[in-house]
Amino acid sequence: MVALRRVPRSQRNPDDTGHSAPKQRPPRARFDGARGGVPDVTPNGRVPAATPDSRLPATPDGPSMNWALVAGLAVAGLVTGWCLRCIVFRQAVPAGAPPATACPACGWEVRMYGRLPGPVGSPAARCPGCRARIGPPPLTVELVTAVMFGALAARVHPGLVLAAACWLAACCVALAWIDAGVRRLPDVLTVPAYAGTTGLLLLAADAGSPWPDLLRALLGGLSLAACYLALVVMTRSAIGLGDAKLAASLGTLAAWASWPALIAGSFAGFLLGAVYGAALLLSRRARLGQAIAFGPFMIAGVFLAVLASGG
Repeated sequence: MVALRRVPRSQRNPDDTGHSAPKQRPPRARFDGARGGVPDVTPNGRVPAATPDSRLPATPDGPSMNWALVAGLAVAGLVTGWCLRCIVFRQAVPAGAPPATACPACGWEVRMYGRLPGPVGSPAARCPGCRARIGPPPLTVELVTAVMFGALAARVHPGLVLAAACWLAACCVALAWIDAGVRRLPDVLTVPAYAGTTGLLLLAADAGSPWPDLLRALLGGLSLAACYLALVVMTRSAIGLGDAKLAASLGTLAAWASWPALIAGSFAGFLLGAVYGAALLLSRRARLGQAIAFGPFMIAGVFLAVLASGG
């Protein structure tokens, strides 16, 4: 018979408690900022959710806005708009008529530098000879061009694509005023608009932008021009041939951004034109079936889509 004796607590083995050892909880995962925010994995292979205090700050998806570039292009837009004022004055004549060369009130002639006309008066839209108002209202062309250049600088990248957008914007500002005044889109602006836009986008693709974007832009421009050409044949008077030529340039820039931008910009132009036409009918300033200048709405719709998509 074996006698049992009580062992003092101080002499007991710490591991000999008569109970099974408690289960140890696996260590919690932590985020290591030096490793780019990759979480540590627990021994059982799980990656626990991050705690609110361990989340890293979000980084912007696109390039940060260059405010100096925005301001610089806005100022450039003011100067460009002043130069465009003379183009609007000379080309805002009925179809078949020669470009305007003098003030209709006093006969003051526009100074020519080779084949390029000089600025017409000042942004105040006054003739230097008789102070009569000529051309668009004061500062309108300049401010519209400045706003478009600044907005494009904030949304469109890289630099050569931005240059193409600003080139087309400058041409379109003049075309919008001319179309609103005499309902024509002269070839002297629509042809350089397409050539300059396509050429700058070609340089952008050669400088590193994806070549598929250029192919999509070319196909989009030709597709939109073909659609407007079909409308010219079907409607005969509502849509003109100048609208189809302008559509080639607008479609090229919009399709460079994406196919959805091209589709959205095209429909936005028709929507804006419909809203304007309905407003004229409700105010009794136009009658049903009367034609309106559609070029400004084409331009507004496409550039709104380009700005929304970010170019």
